[in-house]
Amino acid sequence: MLCNRTRLEQTRIMNLEEAQKASRNGAIAAFISAALTLGVFLVATMSDADGALGIWNDPTIILDVIIILLCAVGMLRQSRAAALLMVVYWILAKAYIFLETGQISGLLTSLLFLYFFAKAVQGTFAYHRLRKEEDPEYRAAPRWYYYVGIPVFSLFVIAFFFGLLTMTGYVPSTEIVAGTDVSSEDRASLVANGVLFEDEQIEYFYSYGLLSVLEGGNVLTDRAVVTYFVGDDGELTVYELTFDQIESISLYQEGDWVTDALYMIQSYDEDFWFVVELSIERGGDALFIEALREKVSQARSNDSTP
Repeated sequence: MLCNRTRLEQTRIMNLEEAQKASRNGAIAAFISAALTLGVFLVATMSDADGALGIWNDPTIILDVIIILLCAVGMLRQSRAAALLMVVYWILAKAYIFLETGQISGLLTSLLFLYFFAKAVQGTFAYHRLRKEEDPEYRAAPRWYYYVGIPVFSLFVIAFFFGLLTMTGYVPSTEIVAGTDVSSEDRASLVANGVLFEDEQIEYFYSYGLLSVLEGGNVLTDRAVVTYFVGDDGELTVYELTFDQIESISLYQEGDWVTDALYMIQSYDEDFWFVVELSIERGGDALFIEALREKVSQARSNDSTP
């Protein structure tokens, strides 16, 4: 019996060691992922990249790096929540890139990382199960951790999933989009509600609405700049200025990664002006305003031509 108990103990120790190794390997993979993400971010930022690489030309990437590092540290500490979060984050991040670029790049590498993260999930659960078998009084984490960690984890997943929805067209995008990227449904809704004319062409569009583009936004078309919003009376209010009516365009309030930038559009009638709210993601506000200024300049040139 002593011999059998010894063999059983060796098996349990081996399982425990394997569990620790799996979570440690997951943590190493996460550290490598964080380093690669930071490296690509720095390259994209310093070169002011656009296109496919432009995804990483975004200061919010730093948050991604922080999340990955926190998960890595958690996996080193045998955290089941950290391992699960890493798997969910990795899958959602790859889905985001696919929706943004329309292509899957580095598939084999992504699957390799996912393998290590999934093994870390298995390892962390096995580790705590084995520790509990050894010591019935063992507690993996303080009780408050479940009351705080689980809600935070759930909110993170919901927020990330909502972010993916903004890229599918089901909810408004968080960035300014070119007219060719505006869905036919959104365009039809804007026309039906008097924001645009049927034959008007959208060049840039941004809606700050949470669930619907009709909650508010701004449009640069081939003939005017349009702002619309839901007033206190619940009715949709629309203002527009054609390019020959605009006297000046000025920055009213700078934006950051949390708040949009505000630009004042002043007409030649000093009593008529409005402010457009524009997302600064990927320099979208600069593109919108630069295109507007070019159209205003062209309108002035046409007016001065005999």
